[in-house]
Amino acid sequence: MIKEKIKTGVPGLDDMLDGGLIPGRSYVVSGTSGTGKTTVSMQFLLEGARTGERVLYISLDEPPNEIKQNMRSFGWDIGQVQVFDATPDILNYDKTPVRDVSTERRVVYFRDASDEMRITSERSPADMTINTIQEALKQEMKVRKYSRIVIDSLTSLRYFYIKTSEEDTTMMSFLRLLSDLGTTCLLTVQLPEISKPEVEAHMARGEIRLHKWFNGRGLMRGITVEKYRGSSHDHRLRMMKISSDGIAVKVALPEKEELPLEPLHTEAQVTSVRDVGETPREAETPPSTDQPKHHEGGGI
Repeated sequence: MIKEKIKTGVPGLDDMLDGGLIPGRSYVVSGTSGTGKTTVSMQFLLEGARTGERVLYISLDEPPNEIKQNMRSFGWDIGQVQVFDATPDILNYDKTPVRDVSTERRVVYFRDASDEMRITSERSPADMTINTIQEALKQEMKVRKYSRIVIDSLTSLRYFYIKTSEEDTTMMSFLRLLSDLGTTCLLTVQLPEISKPEVEAHMARGEIRLHKWFNGRGLMRGITVEKYRGSSHDHRLRMMKISSDGIAVKVALPEKEELPLEPLHTEAQVTSVRDVGETPREAETPPSTDQPKHHEGGGI
């Protein structure tokens, strides 16, 4: 039996997800650089913290001090969000065996994270691998039951921390561990300009994709739910904006308003489209608010 859905904290997105996310599952938030993946993920954690949940942010791309500074632009207090700093030490290019970071670093609240970037330990640099992340998660879940976890990003985990030739198998094992933990996870994935499906998008129970492109009016942003297993969902591209309040999705368009997409063959540069090889078209009519929702079951 499907549990009651949980809110993402992103206005309009829960409408696209037919009420929110099914708890205890992992979901990918994908998009090219600068589309808002980290912002969506932080809104998801803050929504949980607001209702008294214990939430965890695992930082693989940016150190906590930069994340704190970036989130201040939205006026958000992320002090109640706990963070595990999994970014590599700076000033370190030594490939010799070093200490495992899971024995060196601890989960702390953002409010207790240093405002300065961490530098290499005087003793030796801390090692970071996918096994380290898995071990840290196991240890944390033994003593603290997190209901929401963000891993930002799986792309860095794949490129820098998986020390094996069997990347896809290792990633599948990691996603299976997240499923076994029974917590709701958002996993950010950075897409190249021309993308192909990765194993994480295949294994996750859903994928929320963020888009940006240019037209005659400037930079436009949109969002799609590429898949959502076990739930009905809105399969249309919806407009999205990033403001001083964070990210909000425009689910319903006013009557006679067109969805401002630009064809690929124009001079406008489209940085992300829904599917590889698909040419976006200008909508002749606006999306209706009573469009039937697509339902995806347990199939691939």
